[in-house]
Amino acid sequence: MELQATTNNPAMETDVEKQVEKKPEKNPEKEPEKNEKEKPTQEDEKKELEDISEDQNKIYWGNWLEFFLSCIGYAVGYSNVLRFPYVAYKHGGGAFLIPYFVSVILVAIPTLHMELALGQYSRMGPGTLWKNICPMLKGLGFSMIVSCVLIVIYFHIVIAWSLFYLYSSFFPVLPWASCNGTWNTPLCYVAGTNATIVGGLPASIEFLNFEAFRLDLTGALSYEIVPHLALTLLVGWIITYCAMCMGIESSGKVVYFSATMPYIMLFAIMIRAVTLPGASIGIKQFFVPDWKKLGTVLPWVDALGQVLSAIGIGFGALITLGSYNRRDNKCNRDAIYICCITSCTSLISGLVCFAVLGYLSNITKVPVSKLIQEDLVLAFVAYPEAIAQLPAAHFWAIAFFFMLLLLGMDSIYGMVEVLITFVLRVSRGKTDNKKPLVMAGIAIFLYLIGLLFATKSGLFWLIIVDTTNHGPIVLGLTLFEVLAISLAYGNILYFN
Repeated sequence: MELQATTNNPAMETDVEKQVEKKPEKNPEKEPEKNEKEKPTQEDEKKELEDISEDQNKIYWGNWLEFFLSCIGYAVGYSNVLRFPYVAYKHGGGAFLIPYFVSVILVAIPTLHMELALGQYSRMGPGTLWKNICPMLKGLGFSMIVSCVLIVIYFHIVIAWSLFYLYSSFFPVLPWASCNGTWNTPLCYVAGTNATIVGGLPASIEFLNFEAFRLDLTGALSYEIVPHLALTLLVGWIITYCAMCMGIESSGKVVYFSATMPYIMLFAIMIRAVTLPGASIGIKQFFVPDWKKLGTVLPWVDALGQVLSAIGIGFGALITLGSYNRRDNKCNRDAIYICCITSCTSLISGLVCFAVLGYLSNITKVPVSKLIQEDLVLAFVAYPEAIAQLPAAHFWAIAFFFMLLLLGMDSIYGMVEVLITFVLRVSRGKTDNKKPLVMAGIAIFLYLIGLLFATKSGLFWLIIVDTTNHGPIVLGLTLFEVLAISLAYGNILYFN
């Protein structure tokens, strides 16, 4: 018995040892595999937690309408009401519409859907999104931030102009509808009267050049600050601060009024503009294309740049607005709706401007193509002229320039939100509870830069920013966005 016990025990011990040896052999093989599979997911979660701040994880739009109106308010702005008419005027009107709508269908809708989907799924701003999608293109996010800074400064100086015109609308006589101002020249005349002077300028253009802008006619660059523009620029930044200091909690409620009111005013002015004598001359030029110009590259390039800048693609603001959405939101539907509404708004704005240009051409006997020298300020000539012809002109002037103020604010909200989100990311949570202070710092810094455009040569610098930021820059940013998704991230992974 003892022999059997002794002989059996070693066998049992060896069996047990084998089992014990086998277990560690299986566990190290399986556990590393599990760890290798689990480790990336844990790292990804850590990165997401680092990249996505607490406020953006917890804050959503109150409802879909808030998000949609915020996107409409952001997309429908100065680029539609002010910039589209002058770009169309630059290319002869009708010749610009064809490349514009081709660009909307082939470029705007797909790229807008891409930006909304990226923001909605990742819940990140552009500053961190591209670093996670393609580390090699992390500079794309910073480029969008810089572009947003330029646009915010650009729009605030236009807001300053609008505030000055709004203030001037309270005068007993509209200053752009008479030649009795201290700034007027002997060659000034009021459109619509028989006192048209050969070689003279309408009162609306003289008010714009000599009073609103106080342009230096010598041609030299003058950095003398125009006092009323510096003041109205400051007021514009104070309004932006009050609306944005608490982020989307405050701006999401403002859009109910600010995104819908401008359309009422625009339709009312359009009805009056198309009924002016000679309006058909301008309308014809707006809709009838010059087929020779379509054979050149410039209208197509400008049309593409105008579409992207009008909708706001390539600046990162739509990514930020989409990041506050829930992931089941139908962003493909939103992309189509936004593009359709912005395109219709641009058409109405162009129709108003060209109708007024036709009216001025009928009075002055000057061709429509030679009426305005500085295309950028076309709307500040056409709209005031139309308003001066309306009954109760003071009421319509106050309402219209208040509308311009709302349009500018709406467009700025999305881009300022990008800047706030970027600062919160860079600070790594240190300023999460200090949004009013962050917004104050941004406002002061950009106001000081914007004073350059409040000088007598401010229009010169503004034209440079406009032609570069709405042209090569926005085209380049959008191109790199598409390349980052299609080549680096992968189309299949994106669609999944």
